[in-house]
Amino acid sequence: MSLAIFSTISLIAAIYFAVKPKSLTALELAMIIILVIYLDSNIMDIVMLNLDRISLSDKQTDHFSFYFTFVLLYPLMITWNLDHIHTIRLKSLKVFFSLLTIFTITGFESLTKYLKVVKYVDWNWRLDFAQWLTIWLVSFLIHKLFRKLVLKELKH
Repeated sequence: MSLAIFSTISLIAAIYFAVKPKSLTALELAMIIILVIYLDSNIMDIVMLNLDRISLSDKQTDHFSFYFTFVLLYPLMITWNLDHIHTIRLKSLKVFFSLLTIFTITGFESLTKYLKVVKYVDWNWRLDFAQWLTIWLVSFLIHKLFRKLVLKELKH
């Protein structure tokens, strides 16, 4: 059940992301996706392996469901958000769409818990929210620094 749900959602997200017009360059998009996967995998390694706060189900389909969201869905959502807010002028709308994305990811994390893909031990949705807010902030700041560096190099 969980594999069908998360693979369908991930496939829809991938198709939407592929056909949606983008304002960022392919290099920027790739950098953001790789950065989000890197940050999320490191945080999840610490939380799952070192702190034992989250554990995966024993079913193979649940492992695939977890990795569909982990490697495909969440990085695409963060990347789509950073691409989308790049075109928005109002700061309040930028904040709204960013928080909406983070709450959506947190909701998907709660859905994985509800479908028993993962089991939380001393972990809750607030920590998920803090994790994804941190990942979003780091991705946003590194993207801004990357843009500044590219513009500086182009001026020389």
